[in-house]
Amino acid sequence: MNLPKNLTLFFVFGILSIIAGIIYAIILINGNSAEDGLMGIYILFGLIPVGFIILIDRFLVRKFGNQKVNKVQFSFLAFIVLLWIIRAIANFIID
Repeated sequence: MNLPKNLTLFFVFGILSIIAGIIYAIILINGNSAEDGLMGIYILFGLIPVGFIILIDRFLVRKFGNQKVNKVQFSFLAFIVLLWIIRAIANFIID
């Protein structure tokens, strides 16, 4: 598998979020308060769906190729950004 040719949006963001989440969770778990430790554990449990998304992404890249998967992922990201813009406009009009 040639990694630079098989990179996708969800794979890159997933790996970055796993690395950042593990580092931040370790810092919180080693903190002074029980709330910090619980938040670190909560972050670690939050990384489980990210791992599933990465596994699904790798399966889809192997089946359909990275260009088709990237198209779908970028259109999904564009849809989410459009929803955020509509929400910001609606909040601006309502307030």
